Amino acid sequence: MAQSKHMAQSKQERSQIGDSLLWGMAPAFASPLVMIIADLNGAFMEGLATAQKEGADFLQRRIREDVVVTRQLLNCHSLADMHQAYAEYLQTAFQQYREQSDKVMKHSESSAQHVAEATATDAKAVERARH
Repeated sequence: MAQSKHMAQSKQERSQIGDSLLWGMAPAFASPLVMIIADLNGAFMEGLATAQKEGADFLQRRIREDVVVTRQLLNCHSLADMHQAYAEYLQTAFQQYREQSDKVMKHSESSAQHVAEATATDAKAVERARH
């Protein structure tokens, strides 16, 4: 019983210490610089997640195309059939890679623009907070 009372007191004391530490740190976390960094980090993480999903979707499509062309090549009866199947495959692959590259470039430009706008807005807020 004495041990459980001691454990309860230690838990309560730890909780109070943790609360006081958090309250003491709250002003630091509310500083404009920390807010800017948090906004930039959030924008970066969202962009990264989107890019990863789009990349995985693209990779999955390309793997499906690879499997299809392999089956087509195995079913070809002449060199001309193989040439036709592989030419169509390469044309599709180049088109898909070009489209994916365009998406990546647009997404990068959009992310950079968003970060620039967020930084400018946050910088103005920091300037206002100083005055």
